Amino acid sequence: MRASDLHTDVRHPARVPRPAHRGATSDAVHPVRPAPRATHRTRSTSPPDAVASAPTPGWRGGHRRPAGRPAVVASILLVSVGWLLAILVAPHVTLSPAGRMVALFCHLTCLVVGFGAVLTVDWFSLRWLLRREPLGTVLTAARGAHLLIWLGLVGLFASGAALGPDTSSGLVWVKLLAVLVVGVNGLFLGRVRDRLVAVQGRPPWSALLPGVAAATISQIGWWTATLIGFWNSNS
Repeated sequence: MRASDLHTDVRHPARVPRPAHRGATSDAVHPVRPAPRATHRTRSTSPPDAVASAPTPGWRGGHRRPAGRPAVVASILLVSVGWLLAILVAPHVTLSPAGRMVALFCHLTCLVVGFGAVLTVDWFSLRWLLRREPLGTVLTAARGAHLLIWLGLVGLFASGAALGPDTSSGLVWVKLLAVLVVGVNGLFLGRVRDRLVAVQGRPPWSALLPGVAAATISQIGWWTATLIGFWNSNS
């Protein structure tokens, strides 16, 4: 046998063809992972009044439903009768010095409670006018302070009658009328609040002007009664 025949019988092993793209095999072994979701939230560009001031359906801004006109008229008559009754009873009340001190303390406490609640609501209203608070916050503050305002006002009626105001003085009558105006105006403010709650979104200025006027009258009445009472106590 010749050496040339040995070389022809020996065959070289065939080469395995390489894949055209390495990415094809890596994709087959390692599946593509989905892109991670964004963890940050997009900021809303809408103004605060558009979201926070819109009341939820059925929310009436307080523990009561909107009062109709007959209920408002009846409430005004009730406040006026209570005011007149306090004036008529006052001359017939006689207190000892200790009892007068207690009545004076109750009078000042009711003034702090009622007037303080009014100032709180008006402060939130001012912040809303300056676009620092949404309207919903103002209505919530008014709802929470509603009971405190009326407790303070009724307490002022009762303790004022016990103190026996001098009805011969013109300043005392101005104070008494200011207290009556505050009471009637408070009923009107409650009706204005019910109307604002029923408005969807930012209310128009035609709905806001009665509230601004009533809040101004409330401040004038409370400050007038407070200053005259302070003047009489030091004169």
